[in-house]
Amino acid sequence: MQGREKIGWADFAGLIVSGVAAAIAPLQVLLLAFAFLGPFHYLTEIAWLRKKQFYFAEGIVSSRMYVLLAIAMAALTVLERLLKQDFTAWMVGLLLLLSLSVWVRNVYAILAIAVAAVVTAFFLRTWVYFVAVMVPTLVHVFFFTWTFMVSGALRDKRASLAKWVNPTLMVVIPLLLIFLPMHYAAPTGMWLRGEADSFGAIHYKLAGDLHHTMTLNAQLLNDRVVAGLLRLFAFVYLFHYLNWFVKTELLQWHKVSRRGWTIIALLYISSMGVYVWNFRMGFVVSTFLSMLHVLLEFPLNWHTLRFVLGRMRRGSLHEKAAAQAAA
Repeated sequence: MQGREKIGWADFAGLIVSGVAAAIAPLQVLLLAFAFLGPFHYLTEIAWLRKKQFYFAEGIVSSRMYVLLAIAMAALTVLERLLKQDFTAWMVGLLLLLSLSVWVRNVYAILAIAVAAVVTAFFLRTWVYFVAVMVPTLVHVFFFTWTFMVSGALRDKRASLAKWVNPTLMVVIPLLLIFLPMHYAAPTGMWLRGEADSFGAIHYKLAGDLHHTMTLNAQLLNDRVVAGLLRLFAFVYLFHYLNWFVKTELLQWHKVSRRGWTIIALLYISSMGVYVWNFRMGFVVSTFLSMLHVLLEFPLNWHTLRFVLGRMRRGSLHEKAAAQAAA
């Protein structure tokens, strides 16, 4: 109980720090968080998932096969820029369906969902874009982080509204940041190049979906819509990383072997070295690690979502039964 309360306060602090930082310097916070905190998060989470057999012990293929497929798919997302082919939607969709087998055990049901998804893809291009870009980015860092927080609140046996403060703030803070009236200094060329090499395509598309035009110049943050999007992304990415690092009770950092920490440290230092050598190549490395950890986390996401929906359903049935008994 005490450990859970401690983690709750740590998450609360992370939410406030992320919200304030995103409001003050959204572009800088987003790029620095992705470049420096991101790789360390990806490496430590992949190491932790490996100890848990990637939560895929009940899948329709072996855990090793799933990991090999995830590595191949993550590599293809990096190569698609060079090959000028759009693989991401199909790769993410394939791993989503494959990982769904930890929840839906019927192979024929999985095949039926796959056929329906492929047919839908030919008629609803927006859905394809959503899978290709939003699932590995905004959906992963926001929705699944929020789902894990809700799962933690449901597991907490305290009959207190306090445990729902953090999941509520996770929703409220982004809404406030989107409409926050803030003025910023003109970003320099370095930050603009970083935005272009990293999140530029996503932000262009989101701005377009809002019937808006995004221009990468010194006036970028003068635009209220663009500034709101950047604040949103800065908040969710920074908190996603901080939320992971404070899970001391769950992750048990002190039990990680010296060999494990050495490998993580060497890989992290190498990724930082690539950034120093060439920012664009550093982003390519971070993109690969980011996509890989997203794909490897899909089985855990399905397990968590099943738990949350199951608890909500049982709660609803319990309330219904109590109401009928009272009547």
